[in-house]
Amino acid sequence: MFDNLLCSGPDVNNQWARFRSEPNATRTIVRELEGLMSSATTDRRVRRTRELLRSALFSLIVERGYERITVQDILDKADVGRSTFYAHYRDKDDLLRSGFEDLRSALATETAGDGNAAHGKAEFLQPVLAVFQHVEAHRHLWKPLAGKGGAYLVIRILRENVSDLVREHFRSQLPGWKEDQTQLEAAVQFVVSALIGVITWWLDNDVPYSAEDIYLMFRRLTTQGVKRFLAA
Repeated sequence: MFDNLLCSGPDVNNQWARFRSEPNATRTIVRELEGLMSSATTDRRVRRTRELLRSALFSLIVERGYERITVQDILDKADVGRSTFYAHYRDKDDLLRSGFEDLRSALATETAGDGNAAHGKAEFLQPVLAVFQHVEAHRHLWKPLAGKGGAYLVIRILRENVSDLVREHFRSQLPGWKEDQTQLEAAVQFVVSALIGVITWWLDNDVPYSAEDIYLMFRRLTTQGVKRFLAA
């Protein structure tokens, strides 16, 4: 019966109607299936609405920069109502944060991979390569965001996402180190601040280096100092 319901063809509606008319035990299953179908439809609508809003925001960022964009601009671009927007997001900053889900996913993958490569087997600071690669792949968005209008939020987003990545990396790389939380946090913030500074310079000046080139420069600048500090 379920196989028949999943098929396509002119009789599917009649099959569904007959299935609904069967005894109470079957009706319970029908109600559960209807609930699942309704939930799936709602989820698709939610995803579609959020994708429309994010696409509209990113398109506007490229056109005019982040600072000049209003919520009304986003609504007009996405052809979405104001109440719909506020059902999903508090403001345009909240919408922008949601657009970095792929960065969070990439960094989460890097964190998991780094944990599996503990005890010094991974290259020191290797996980931050994913950050440079993400910026390179989305340079057309990062560059206008790094300007004065959106810079404060970009810095916050990077700091929120990258700090955890760097912190876990340090712990996996130096498992025998007697952790002083203040020292650890100082090293984390030093690396994250340096990373943000290098990324901003890379974007603002259109430096013609690849993500891998910039990462290697960054790693050479930071590795020895951080290792000596944490090992002291």
